[in-house]
Amino acid sequence: MEREDMISRFSSFLREYKDDDGNPLYINKLRDLLTVVPKRSLTIDWTHLNSFDPELGEELINNPEEVIASAEDAIQIVLREDLMYDGELKIHARFYNLPHTLLVKELGSEHINRFIQVEGIITRVSEVKPFVERAVFVCKDCGNEMIRLQRPYENLVKPAKCDACGSRNIELDVEKSRFINFQSFRLQDRPESLKGGQMPRFVDAILLDDLVDTALPGDRVLATGILRVILEQREKRPIFKKVLEVNHIEQLSKEIEELEISPEDEQKIRELAKRKDIVDAIVDSIAPAIWGHKIVKKGIALALFGGVQRTLPDGTKLRGESHVLLVGDPGVAKSQILRYVANLAPRAIYTSGKSSSAAGLTAAAVRDEFTGSWVLEAGVLVLADGGFALIDEFDKMSDRDRSAIHEALEQQSYHHDFELLLADGRKMKIGELVDGLIERNRDKVIIGKDTEILPVDDIELLAYDLEEKKIVKVKADRVSRHKAPDRFIRIRFSNGREITVTPEHPIMVWEKGEIREKPADEIFPGDIALGVREYPVEIRAEFKSVYRDRKEAEDYHDYLYSRGIVGKIMKTGANFVVKETERALPKELVKPLLKACRALNIRLTSKERMRLNQPLVKESYIRAILEKIKRKIAELEKIAEEEPAKALRNIPKSWIYPRSGITYNRFRKMLSEGNEAAVRVIRDIVSGMTKSAREHLEEFYSWWNANVNFLRVKKVERIPNDRWEWVYDVTVEPYHLFVSHGLVLHNTISISKAGITATLNARTTVIAAANPKFGRFNRMKSLPEQLDLPPTLLSRFDLIFLLLDEPDEKVDASIAEHILRVRRGEAEVVTPKIPYDLLKKYIAYARKNVHPVLSREAMEEIKNYYVRMRKGFKRKGEDEGLQPIPITARQLEALIRLSEAHARMRLSETVTREDARAAIEIMEEMLRTIAVDEEGMVDAAILEVGKSTKKLNKIEKLLDIIKSLEGEGEFGAPEDKVIEAARQAGLGTENDVKKLLNDLKREARIYEPRAGFYRVL
Repeated sequence: MEREDMISRFSSFLREYKDDDGNPLYINKLRDLLTVVPKRSLTIDWTHLNSFDPELGEELINNPEEVIASAEDAIQIVLREDLMYDGELKIHARFYNLPHTLLVKELGSEHINRFIQVEGIITRVSEVKPFVERAVFVCKDCGNEMIRLQRPYENLVKPAKCDACGSRNIELDVEKSRFINFQSFRLQDRPESLKGGQMPRFVDAILLDDLVDTALPGDRVLATGILRVILEQREKRPIFKKVLEVNHIEQLSKEIEELEISPEDEQKIRELAKRKDIVDAIVDSIAPAIWGHKIVKKGIALALFGGVQRTLPDGTKLRGESHVLLVGDPGVAKSQILRYVANLAPRAIYTSGKSSSAAGLTAAAVRDEFTGSWVLEAGVLVLADGGFALIDEFDKMSDRDRSAIHEALEQQSYHHDFELLLADGRKMKIGELVDGLIERNRDKVIIGKDTEILPVDDIELLAYDLEEKKIVKVKADRVSRHKAPDRFIRIRFSNGREITVTPEHPIMVWEKGEIREKPADEIFPGDIALGVREYPVEIRAEFKSVYRDRKEAEDYHDYLYSRGIVGKIMKTGANFVVKETERALPKELVKPLLKACRALNIRLTSKERMRLNQPLVKESYIRAILEKIKRKIAELEKIAEEEPAKALRNIPKSWIYPRSGITYNRFRKMLSEGNEAAVRVIRDIVSGMTKSAREHLEEFYSWWNANVNFLRVKKVERIPNDRWEWVYDVTVEPYHLFVSHGLVLHNTISISKAGITATLNARTTVIAAANPKFGRFNRMKSLPEQLDLPPTLLSRFDLIFLLLDEPDEKVDASIAEHILRVRRGEAEVVTPKIPYDLLKKYIAYARKNVHPVLSREAMEEIKNYYVRMRKGFKRKGEDEGLQPIPITARQLEALIRLSEAHARMRLSETVTREDARAAIEIMEEMLRTIAVDEEGMVDAAILEVGKSTKKLNKIEKLLDIIKSLEGEGEFGAPEDKVIEAARQAGLGTENDVKKLLNDLKREARIYEPRAGFYRVL
């Protein structure tokens, strides 16, 4: 088909295609693009095109490049001729709703250069980069310009020599070339589209211009585009790689995948729900091949149905999912239960802690082969978003995944090569400093989990006092090193300096009008970081116009800071140059100047307003406005005193009447006649104006005169840890902030929960199984002691079940009988009460269509239980110290979710008292099993913090005893005296006290300066 013919056919289609009401559909869409919707794409339904002109619809599939270009030309014609638009606006033609949808694994050589529609899940997305669509090359010798059109999936097309003079001295003219946004992502088969054991296939895809940033990892999408092939770089063989050039992308619903539920199915589901024993029938249909474990199966059934997610008016989301953890001895069928549930749950991903995907559980930074840059790859929990993640061997997760789940001391530290500025002006690599100190003082080092801490008193740093906004010289309190993570974040700032830190390390940024901490992992180019304008120390360095060595350039840069001059390091080729620059403040801090201008009736030009409205405002712009304000104040005060009539010109007319009760013209006349009352009014007005302006200036000066400067983040890189064993920290009490690289930097050893909240993404239901750390479960110890999981993570699970393998003649006989009958092939033993396919549809139907609401009776039931539990456990005669709390608000939330799930199992729209009772029953069962203290009392603290309240009280008492006895010995509190005092205080036998002391040492709350002596940290 000829190009001209296609253009005229498309023009007709755009003009003449009408919707069901007879309105011209695409002309109206174009009109909207010009007026209402500020988009640059016209979306065209392929079925409309095919019904209007089948030949053109077929041509689009087979020859997409030509057809799309013709469609875009036709759009321009329609814009000019029909809508009288003569501006420059490139509108893309984007087609969707093709007749065939392919899975990624079905893409083959027959689809090359064809227009196709692919469905899949996005696993990784690159950053947005500029792509040169129309490259203009200029000959440096004769000035001849050559234009080359580029393709995003091919190498740069560049003229070998000048067309005019033959010179090879050619370079790209960035100003004249046309750039658009480019982003690549990886599309993978959806987990539910794969048959058991199949590997998911993937294809890399390209988004251009206004399509960038329309999809995130974990999104299920339907993409239309042209399948391109590129020669694999490493291969010399004629083998190509597939790339999808995306033309249109739409997100599929995050709801449960549409299991085909026919009207007959719906009728069966409704019939089933009318059964009196429906809840028991569902529970018995879960893993029928496994005998017993009824309460566990019920808990899993509740998790499968789930509660209702609520969104509060302020946007806060309350999760509806109930996470379940199974803990138990080997051989109690935990994995079998999980595998069965993986097949039963709609949209579930099963993974083992050992073999969790490369991205682990949440997301990981991986290098993208397509663009060579670092991209975020979605992990199990993101891929299972809105469904179920079934994680077996949860306790055996690799350390890499544990960093997303474990309370990690290592998370907020610096790279070995980070240079620390000491208070005497010297600079040292933090790794060398800390390693040296720890090796020289081995006997004083406190060993923690994957960490070594050394109290010090001879290192002086420049700390930063955030309240006073000034630098103070302080002695460091302790230095530490921690097991290094597998990657670092390198951040470059607008002053040319770089820092390399761990992903969880807090960076001080200016956001939403205040200074706040933000993990390095969440920092992006364009963010504003807190810096300083000067160092109060003397630093020596040599000035050179060009530096070969970056370190020398940084030394001179620091010397400028010590002189109160703000500088910047710039890279020129292989060398470095240090330039003087100016300070900058965020626009929110410059606002008081605008208010002062308003108070003084100063009119700013649009250029001045624009300058003051940039995210970071330069010092020179600020000074210019400041001078204006000062001049105006002086001028106003002078003329108000000497020539009041002249002062009237500087006051808005509308101000006169409210302040004097006299019309403006009459007031002016009185003033010209020298009327004293009028003169007094004018002086009062001027005095009010200058007073208000001075108040605004004072607010501005609190930042302007402080030791602050703000820098823009220029570049953020995720770099792998290829050789470092440790990361380092220096703690400065009480400020937790110090100064180096012209920045205010954070430093503290703290246990972070940040990784955990991100991990249990609230939209995924997690059902996990874990083994006790010592092989079998020991009833004499608490659950957190026996699980290699932090309490912060444990408390996220609504239900935790213990599956114990304990000899019991009756039970053992039943299990043996059951297994033998299953093996013999007696079908009735393993036939579920509800057929497997129907139950799967039942769950999907309930989750999608039933949203139960609490009835008054259910609310009363839950409230009464909660209040009764909290009230009934106050121990007699134990008023001092912490009181055990049998149940917390977290369990209350869990009760509500479980009650809603129980109602959903019956397809009921209201949560009744019976539902609430069922939830309470299962919760009580759980608490009695795993949250009972030494005296048999229910205590939720065991789940929340890993220790019972009674033990916490003992620990506090023991710490007080050690503190009070620290002065008794030369090296601290002597062990024998501590044990004696503890026994008298009723903390148990000598062995009990020694066990507590060991726990405190392990948690780094006390240390032994010498064997047999203790000090509190």
